[in-house]
Amino acid sequence: MIIWLSSYHKSGNTWVRTFLTNYLYEEKEDPFANLSKIPSYPRENHFAFLEKQDLKTLGDKENSFKYYIKSQEKLNLSGDLSLFKTHSYGGAVNGNHFTNNQNTAGFIYFVRDPRSVAISLSHHMTKSLEDVVDIMTDQNTFMKVNDEFSEYLSSWRINYLSWRNAKYPKLIIRYEDLKNNSFDNFKNILQFINNHINIEINDEKIRKIINKCDFKNLQSQEKIRGFKERKGKQLFFRQGMVDEWKDKLSQNLIDKLEKEFNSEMKELGYL
Repeated sequence: MIIWLSSYHKSGNTWVRTFLTNYLYEEKEDPFANLSKIPSYPRENHFAFLEKQDLKTLGDKENSFKYYIKSQEKLNLSGDLSLFKTHSYGGAVNGNHFTNNQNTAGFIYFVRDPRSVAISLSHHMTKSLEDVVDIMTDQNTFMKVNDEFSEYLSSWRINYLSWRNAKYPKLIIRYEDLKNNSFDNFKNILQFINNHINIEINDEKIRKIINKCDFKNLQSQEKIRGFKERKGKQLFFRQGMVDEWKDKLSQNLIDKLEKEFNSEMKELGYL
Protein backbone atom coordinates (compact mmCIF):
# COMPACT_ATOMS: atom_id res chain seq x y z
CA MET A 1 0.00 0.00 0.00
CA ILE A 2 1.08 3.56 -0.68
CA ILE A 3 1.05 6.72 1.41
CA TRP A 4 1.19 9.65 -0.99
CA LEU A 5 3.05 12.87 -0.26
CA SER A 6 1.00 15.00 -2.63
CA SER A 7 0.99 18.67 -3.53
CA TYR A 8 0.97 21.20 -6.31
CA HIS A 9 4.49 22.19 -7.35
CA LYS A 10 6.68 24.28 -5.00
CA SER A 11 4.60 23.67 -1.88
CA GLY A 12 7.14 22.04 0.44
CA ASN A 13 6.90 18.44 -0.77
CA THR A 14 10.64 17.94 -1.37
CA TRP A 15 11.45 19.66 1.92
CA VAL A 16 9.25 17.12 3.72
CA ARG A 17 10.78 14.24 1.76
CA THR A 18 14.22 15.41 2.84
CA PHE A 19 13.10 15.48 6.48
CA LEU A 20 11.47 12.05 6.27
CA THR A 21 14.34 10.32 4.49
CA ASN A 22 16.74 11.64 7.14
CA TYR A 23 14.41 10.65 9.95
CA LEU A 24 13.17 7.24 8.77
CA TYR A 25 16.38 5.88 7.22
CA GLU A 26 20.01 5.69 8.26
CA GLU A 27 21.11 9.28 8.65
CA LYS A 28 24.02 10.42 6.51
CA GLU A 29 26.03 13.61 6.33
CA ASP A 30 24.57 14.40 2.92
CA PRO A 31 20.93 15.40 3.62
CA PHE A 32 19.92 14.31 0.10
CA ALA A 33 21.59 10.87 0.20
CA ASN A 34 18.39 8.93 0.89
CA LEU A 35 15.94 11.07 -1.08
CA SER A 36 15.38 8.34 -3.67
CA LYS A 37 13.87 6.14 -0.95
CA ILE A 38 10.73 8.26 -1.35
CA PRO A 39 10.58 8.39 -5.15
CA SER A 40 8.41 10.59 -7.33
CA TYR A 41 5.35 9.18 -9.10
CA PRO A 42 4.55 8.89 -11.94
CA ARG A 43 7.86 8.20 -13.64
CA GLU A 44 8.68 6.30 -16.80
CA ASN A 45 10.04 3.26 -14.93
CA HIS A 46 6.63 2.74 -13.27
CA PHE A 47 5.24 1.86 -16.71
CA ALA A 48 7.89 -0.56 -17.93
CA PHE A 49 5.08 -2.87 -19.06
CA LEU A 50 4.03 -0.35 -21.76
CA GLU A 51 5.32 0.04 -25.27
CA LYS A 52 6.90 3.41 -26.00
CA GLN A 53 3.97 4.58 -28.12
CA ASP A 54 1.54 3.76 -25.27
CA LEU A 55 3.71 5.60 -22.76
CA LYS A 56 3.46 8.77 -24.84
CA THR A 57 -0.35 8.62 -24.69
CA LEU A 58 -0.19 9.38 -20.94
CA GLY A 59 0.59 12.93 -21.99
CA ASP A 60 -2.89 13.18 -23.54
CA LYS A 61 -5.51 14.28 -21.02
CA GLU A 62 -8.09 11.67 -22.03
CA ASN A 63 -5.55 8.84 -21.48
CA SER A 64 -3.53 10.39 -18.65
CA PHE A 65 -4.53 7.89 -15.92
CA LYS A 66 -5.28 4.91 -18.16
CA TYR A 67 -2.51 2.68 -16.76
CA TYR A 68 -1.99 4.18 -13.28
CA ILE A 69 -3.88 1.51 -11.32
CA LYS A 70 -2.01 -1.28 -13.09
CA SER A 71 1.34 0.38 -12.38
CA GLN A 72 0.46 0.82 -8.70
CA GLU A 73 -0.63 -2.81 -8.43
CA LYS A 74 2.85 -3.78 -9.61
CA LEU A 75 4.47 -1.37 -7.14
CA ASN A 76 2.44 -2.95 -4.33
CA LEU A 77 3.29 -6.57 -5.13
CA SER A 78 5.68 -6.76 -2.16
CA GLY A 79 2.87 -5.99 0.27
CA ASP A 80 5.04 -3.42 2.08
CA LEU A 81 4.00 0.14 2.87
CA SER A 82 5.66 2.62 0.50
CA LEU A 83 5.90 6.41 0.42
CA PHE A 84 5.70 8.20 -2.92
CA LYS A 85 5.78 11.87 -3.81
CA THR A 86 3.36 13.15 -6.45
CA HIS A 87 2.21 16.43 -7.95
CA SER A 88 -0.54 14.77 -9.98
CA TYR A 89 -4.19 15.68 -9.96
CA GLY A 90 -5.79 13.24 -7.53
CA GLY A 91 -9.14 12.57 -9.20
CA ALA A 92 -10.28 10.66 -12.28
CA VAL A 93 -10.09 11.33 -16.02
CA ASN A 94 -12.42 9.50 -18.41
CA GLY A 95 -13.30 7.05 -15.64
CA ASN A 96 -9.64 6.24 -14.98
CA HIS A 97 -8.64 7.08 -11.40
CA PHE A 98 -5.27 8.29 -10.19
CA THR A 99 -5.43 5.62 -7.47
CA ASN A 100 -7.91 3.45 -5.54
CA ASN A 101 -8.56 1.87 -2.13
CA GLN A 102 -6.66 -1.29 -3.06
CA ASN A 103 -3.43 0.65 -3.61
CA THR A 104 -3.63 3.65 -1.27
CA ALA A 105 -3.38 3.63 2.52
CA GLY A 106 -3.70 7.42 2.78
CA PHE A 107 -2.09 10.70 1.81
CA ILE A 108 -0.55 13.87 3.19
CA TYR A 109 -1.30 16.92 1.07
CA PHE A 110 0.86 20.03 1.32
CA VAL A 111 -0.77 23.26 0.24
CA ARG A 112 0.80 26.71 -0.10
CA ASP A 113 -0.55 30.19 -0.72
CA PRO A 114 -0.80 30.32 -4.54
CA ARG A 115 0.69 33.81 -4.54
CA SER A 116 3.86 32.34 -3.00
CA VAL A 117 3.71 29.32 -5.31
CA ALA A 118 3.79 31.69 -8.29
CA ILE A 119 7.04 33.32 -7.14
CA SER A 120 8.78 30.03 -6.43
CA LEU A 121 7.50 28.31 -9.58
CA SER A 122 8.66 31.24 -11.72
CA HIS A 123 12.23 30.72 -10.45
CA HIS A 124 11.96 26.94 -10.78
CA MET A 125 10.70 27.01 -14.37
CA THR A 126 12.62 30.16 -15.41
CA LYS A 127 9.38 31.56 -16.76
CA SER A 128 7.80 34.97 -16.27
CA LEU A 129 5.33 35.46 -13.44
CA GLU A 130 2.62 36.11 -16.03
CA ASP A 131 3.30 32.77 -17.73
CA VAL A 132 3.36 30.92 -14.42
CA VAL A 133 0.04 32.40 -13.30
CA ASP A 134 -1.46 31.28 -16.63
CA ILE A 135 -0.15 27.75 -15.94
CA MET A 136 -1.55 27.75 -12.40
CA THR A 137 -5.03 28.77 -13.56
CA ASP A 138 -5.19 26.34 -16.51
CA GLN A 139 -7.20 23.17 -15.78
CA ASN A 140 -5.41 21.37 -18.62
CA THR A 141 -1.88 21.86 -17.29
CA PHE A 142 0.60 19.02 -17.79
CA MET A 143 4.18 19.08 -16.54
CA LYS A 144 6.85 17.39 -18.62
CA VAL A 145 8.85 14.76 -16.73
CA ASN A 146 11.10 14.01 -19.70
CA ASP A 147 10.88 13.97 -23.50
CA GLU A 148 8.70 10.86 -23.42
CA PHE A 149 6.51 11.48 -20.42
CA SER A 150 4.27 14.14 -18.81
CA GLU A 151 2.01 14.17 -15.74
CA TYR A 152 -1.39 15.82 -15.40
CA LEU A 153 -1.55 18.53 -12.70
CA SER A 154 -4.63 20.58 -13.62
CA SER A 155 -4.86 24.04 -12.03
CA TRP A 156 -3.75 24.90 -8.48
CA ARG A 157 -7.41 24.95 -7.43
CA ILE A 158 -8.46 21.67 -9.03
CA ASN A 159 -5.31 19.93 -7.84
CA TYR A 160 -6.04 20.95 -4.24
CA LEU A 161 -9.75 20.06 -4.42
CA SER A 162 -9.07 16.67 -6.00
CA TRP A 163 -7.04 15.64 -2.96
CA ARG A 164 -9.09 17.47 -0.34
CA ASN A 165 -12.19 15.59 -1.52
CA ALA A 166 -10.49 12.18 -1.89
CA LYS A 167 -12.00 9.44 0.32
CA TYR A 168 -8.80 8.10 1.87
CA PRO A 169 -7.25 8.74 5.30
CA LYS A 170 -5.73 12.18 4.91
CA LEU A 171 -3.67 14.90 6.55
CA ILE A 172 -3.67 18.34 4.94
CA ILE A 173 -0.87 20.68 6.00
CA ARG A 174 -0.26 24.26 4.98
CA TYR A 175 3.29 25.11 3.99
CA GLU A 176 3.08 28.24 6.12
CA ASP A 177 2.32 26.16 9.22
CA LEU A 178 5.27 23.89 8.46
CA LYS A 179 7.50 26.96 8.38
CA ASN A 180 6.07 28.70 11.43
CA ASN A 181 5.57 25.65 13.65
CA SER A 182 7.89 23.03 12.21
CA PHE A 183 8.11 20.76 15.24
CA ASP A 184 4.38 20.18 15.74
CA ASN A 185 3.66 19.75 12.05
CA PHE A 186 6.55 17.41 11.29
CA LYS A 187 5.54 15.39 14.35
CA ASN A 188 1.96 15.25 13.01
CA ILE A 189 3.32 13.87 9.73
CA LEU A 190 5.22 11.14 11.57
CA GLN A 191 2.16 10.29 13.67
CA PHE A 192 0.06 9.94 10.51
CA ILE A 193 2.62 7.54 9.04
CA ASN A 194 2.73 5.71 12.37
CA ASN A 195 -0.99 4.97 11.99
CA HIS A 196 -0.04 2.68 9.11
CA ILE A 197 3.40 1.35 10.05
CA ASN A 198 5.12 1.36 13.41
CA ILE A 199 7.90 3.96 13.57
CA GLU A 200 9.77 5.57 16.43
CA ILE A 201 8.61 9.09 17.27
CA ASN A 202 11.35 10.82 19.23
CA ASP A 203 11.06 14.54 20.01
CA GLU A 204 14.82 15.07 20.28
CA LYS A 205 15.42 13.37 16.93
CA ILE A 206 12.64 15.43 15.30
CA ARG A 207 14.28 18.67 16.45
CA LYS A 208 17.70 17.47 15.27
CA ILE A 209 16.45 16.59 11.76
CA ILE A 210 14.45 19.83 11.49
CA ASN A 211 17.67 21.76 12.15
CA LYS A 212 19.54 19.65 9.61
CA CYS A 213 16.82 20.35 7.02
CA ASP A 214 16.70 24.09 7.65
CA PHE A 215 16.43 25.91 4.31
CA LYS A 216 19.74 27.74 4.75
CA ASN A 217 21.54 24.46 5.39
CA LEU A 218 19.83 22.70 2.47
CA GLN A 219 20.73 25.59 0.18
CA SER A 220 24.34 25.44 1.37
CA GLN A 221 24.47 21.67 0.87
CA GLU A 222 22.96 22.02 -2.60
CA LYS A 223 25.72 24.46 -3.56
CA ILE A 224 28.37 22.01 -2.29
CA ARG A 225 26.90 18.68 -3.39
CA GLY A 226 24.47 19.58 -6.15
CA PHE A 227 20.89 18.36 -6.30
CA LYS A 228 19.85 15.70 -8.81
CA GLU A 229 16.23 16.84 -9.01
CA ARG A 230 17.12 20.41 -9.91
CA LYS A 231 16.25 21.47 -13.45
CA GLY A 232 18.25 24.30 -14.94
CA LYS A 233 20.74 26.55 -13.15
CA GLN A 234 18.46 27.99 -10.46
CA LEU A 235 18.90 26.61 -6.95
CA PHE A 236 16.08 24.24 -6.00
CA PHE A 237 16.12 25.33 -2.35
CA ARG A 238 15.74 29.10 -2.17
CA GLN A 239 14.71 31.06 0.93
CA GLY A 240 11.44 29.18 1.47
CA MET A 241 9.82 32.49 2.41
CA VAL A 242 6.14 32.81 3.29
CA ASP A 243 5.19 36.32 2.13
CA GLU A 244 7.70 37.03 -0.64
CA TRP A 245 4.80 37.61 -3.05
CA LYS A 246 3.99 40.94 -1.36
CA ASP A 247 7.15 42.45 -2.83
CA LYS A 248 7.35 40.51 -6.10
CA LEU A 249 3.83 40.13 -7.56
CA SER A 250 2.12 42.92 -9.45
CA GLN A 251 -1.31 43.96 -8.22
CA ASN A 252 -2.79 42.69 -11.47
CA LEU A 253 -1.45 39.17 -10.86
CA ILE A 254 -2.45 39.26 -7.20
CA ASP A 255 -5.99 40.19 -8.24
CA LYS A 256 -6.08 37.42 -10.85
CA LEU A 257 -5.00 34.72 -8.39
CA GLU A 258 -7.30 35.95 -5.63
CA LYS A 259 -10.26 36.04 -7.99
CA GLU A 260 -9.55 32.63 -9.55
CA PHE A 261 -8.91 30.86 -6.23
CA ASN A 262 -11.05 33.01 -3.94
CA SER A 263 -13.10 30.35 -2.15
CA GLU A 264 -10.15 27.97 -1.62
CA MET A 265 -7.90 30.77 -0.37
CA LYS A 266 -10.57 31.83 2.12
CA GLU A 267 -11.07 28.22 3.20
CA LEU A 268 -7.33 27.88 3.84
CA GLY A 269 -6.99 31.20 5.65
CA TYR A 270 -5.05 33.00 2.91
CA LEU A 271 -7.75 35.67 2.50
